[in-house]
Amino acid sequence: MRERECSVAANWTWISISIVVFVGLMLAVLYLPEIREFDIKILHDIRTFLAPYPSYIPLFIADFGFADKLIWPQITVCTVLISGCRYIKAFMVVFFVQATFIISLAIKNFVCRPRPEGANFIGYSFPSLHSSEAMCLYGIVVYLIMHYIRNTFWRYFLTLFFSLYIILVSVSRLWKGVHFLTDVFAGLFFGLIFINLFIILCKKLH
Repeated sequence: MRERECSVAANWTWISISIVVFVGLMLAVLYLPEIREFDIKILHDIRTFLAPYPSYIPLFIADFGFADKLIWPQITVCTVLISGCRYIKAFMVVFFVQATFIISLAIKNFVCRPRPEGANFIGYSFPSLHSSEAMCLYGIVVYLIMHYIRNTFWRYFLTLFFSLYIILVSVSRLWKGVHFLTDVFAGLFFGLIFINLFIILCKKLH
């Protein structure tokens, strides 16, 4: 019992860190004009570095599963959980992913940060919805994999696969030039908040 309480405390620590980082980035975007110049330079350097690689790579990564707001990946995860009679966890997956989307969208419309120049994409820039949703959903998937899959090879293979996919989704937003680096980092830390809330509730239910 004490070990579980310490584990829950660690999750609350991660939530606190994530909130501090996210709020810090948001305040910097709102009140430090210099941050945009920094972002523009970093974005230019990243896109210059990735320019030799085919442009369909970030398009595929960014569009795979996101065209319908990650509905099919969510259905897949929920189907697996329901097949194991884990109904509450299936509901929690959908709840937290949708909460991430709705709250991120509300923050976008509050901050109203313009996208990088030349970005052919509607909506505001901060935070990155793709990054926050990918971190939330696939971060939860990684937790479930580590918790339920006993085969060592598949546990670590799938954990590495989905962890890399989160990174690739985030990089694709910079590659396409539709987000700044601070937008992506803010999205990742925002998603991390909901991952830890999911884990805390799972431990409480257990």
